[in-house]
Amino acid sequence: MSATSAPSPRSILAAAWPLFQVSWLGCLPLALLGVAASGSPQAAAIEAGEARGFVHGPQWWGLTLATTVLVLICQGGVLLRQHALAGGETLTPFEAMRRATMRLPQSLATSLLLCAPSLLAMAFVGRDWRLVALFGTLAAGWLLWMAFAWPAALLEPCDPFDALRRAAAMTRGRLRAVLLLELVAFSCVLVFVLLAGVLLGVVMSIAGMNGSAMGGGQLAFSRLLLAALCAFPVVWLGAVWVTAYRQLRAGQP
Repeated sequence: MSATSAPSPRSILAAAWPLFQVSWLGCLPLALLGVAASGSPQAAAIEAGEARGFVHGPQWWGLTLATTVLVLICQGGVLLRQHALAGGETLTPFEAMRRATMRLPQSLATSLLLCAPSLLAMAFVGRDWRLVALFGTLAAGWLLWMAFAWPAALLEPCDPFDALRRAAAMTRGRLRAVLLLELVAFSCVLVFVLLAGVLLGVVMSIAGMNGSAMGGGQLAFSRLLLAALCAFPVVWLGAVWVTAYRQLRAGQP
């Protein structure tokens, strides 16, 4: 494979499916924990009646930081386990989480660099729509260009700036293929999540659970069920990204 050629999204998705099949059982608990934790800041803000954006109290920011760390560890564990399985190595979920925790500094720093334009766009929401559009466009292009920076920081591992350089090298001349892969993969995830929401609504209706009249236990059960359903596409998306990363890295000179 030449330095500028790229595997097609179809070939990546086809190769990712067997990896998902052999990894989902061990990765599902990690993904479930990450998905369940990711909704905590929003739930806390709604309960406290706080505004959206950056207008929050110190407790919310502390919860958001702790949630971000937990999500990075859980999702990092998913990718590390799938990467190991793809290379013929057996990695337990506990060992995957341990490795993800050890690589948390690189993972967190790289994530902050990737999210910087998005945070700038959010900072101007409700103030200047032109700056929101400008930084939003920059954020979309930045995330496309650096699509594999976080996996590089986690799987190599390497420092954040080296991860950005490696991601730029991997996507150079392949932006169209990477964009198409992202569109297809995230569209599949979106469709699955929407169908999962419909399924959850049907289950709640059959069980006689009305959203406005649910008790604490019923509400917790519905959230856990939704998190469990959403954990499957998280594991599948991890398999897709690991497969794409390995194929693109193999195509570099």
